[in-house]
Amino acid sequence: MAGKLLKYSLSFLLPFFIIGNVLISHYKGIEPEPGADTMIILGAQVIGNPARPSLTLRERLDVAIPYLKENPNTKVIVCGGQGGRETATESSVMQSYLINNGIESERIYEEDQSTRTAHQFIYSRSLTELGKTVIVTSDFHMLRSFMLAKRSGIEDISGLPAAVGRESRETRRAFFREPLALLNSFLFDHPGQQLDKMTQ
Repeated sequence: MAGKLLKYSLSFLLPFFIIGNVLISHYKGIEPEPGADTMIILGAQVIGNPARPSLTLRERLDVAIPYLKENPNTKVIVCGGQGGRETATESSVMQSYLINNGIESERIYEEDQSTRTAHQFIYSRSLTELGKTVIVTSDFHMLRSFMLAKRSGIEDISGLPAAVGRESRETRRAFFREPLALLNSFLFDHPGQQLDKMTQ
């Protein structure tokens, strides 16, 4: 009985992870539209005291900076609150990093309340009119981010994925974790409903 259960579980899980990662990979190579009105950089963990970007967050910021310099009229929203083990909000660390790398402070909006991807889009919408929007996040995270952005009512979007090394531990973890996170978000994350409550 246990053997049959394991066999049936594997016959479902293996195709699930393969199909999920194929779909995720499709979004890793997308390119941003030039001249966007807004860029949204999704947050990731900050480390240390004083706080600094983790490798994942630094990858996102480093891929965003050239675009922002090439498109000086694009404003940028940096997203992320403060987690229990963090010594500062992710957004404040991101803002400082951008300023230190030549991005004008008046172009930067801080979204410092969110603790989940879906909330980052909801709170970003409350800060400013977004218009044509570029989403910056890790390459494996782009598909889920697109889905949640559209569910949040952000339709005119393109993506700027931050490449993660094939041999990195984060990539190996994402192969198993991200398809499950995508399924969970597909079933349970409906940020547009929360936005409706906020605006009532």
